[in-house]
Amino acid sequence: MEHDDNKNIKDLLDAFIRRSAFKDNLDGERVRKAWFRLFDKNIASYTMSLDFKEGVLKVRLSSAPLREELSRNKKSLIEHLNRALGDILVHEIRFL
Repeated sequence: MEHDDNKNIKDLLDAFIRRSAFKDNLDGERVRKAWFRLFDKNIASYTMSLDFKEGVLKVRLSSAPLREELSRNKKSLIEHLNRALGDILVHEIRFL
């Protein structure tokens, strides 16, 4: 009986997290950590801010040439991030 109660509580919490803004915040933090872990210090040093919401990662960069170069490689960057995350969270990247 106790095992069933624990499972029900876990299911309720999982459902709550999936439907709340809390999940966006958790996913956003995972994506931010992955960005800085995966990409070299050069890219990280030009990254001014990251914002993640509903599958869209907005990356503000301080270098226009880097922004252009990364924009040309969006698909590869998305695949690389999602592979590192072990989940398909990032559907689009917008460089600002």
